[in-house]
Amino acid sequence: MALFSKFGDRSVTGKKDEIQDILENLNNVLNTKKGYGSFLSDFGIRDMNQFSSRDQLATVIMEEVQHNIEQYEPRLQVVKISVEDHPDPFRISFKIECLVKDTQKELFMEFNSVHHDFHIKNS
Repeated sequence: MALFSKFGDRSVTGKKDEIQDILENLNNVLNTKKGYGSFLSDFGIRDMNQFSSRDQLATVIMEEVQHNIEQYEPRLQVVKISVEDHPDPFRISFKIECLVKDTQKELFMEFNSVHHDFHIKNS
């Protein structure tokens, strides 16, 4: 839907809230496997099966997430991405702190890499 909003016709998007539009775009970007679903070679998150260390995996995912947000969601400025504590050692969750450009509104999200979902911490 972000494509239609570029042409100024907000009626096509149903006058969605900008935050919701940003989250939908992030959901598409961060849940796309690199090399699939886009003609752009660096769009999405690459396969992480080669990493055996949880710390190494977390570092690479944070770098990939930051790159994709900076590249494909220009309405956000990444402030910080950090790993959130989780009792299950096989799950990695991230806290993504961003500013919505032009408004400087803070946006705090959690991204669960197992369930591939976002949760907004502030509304």
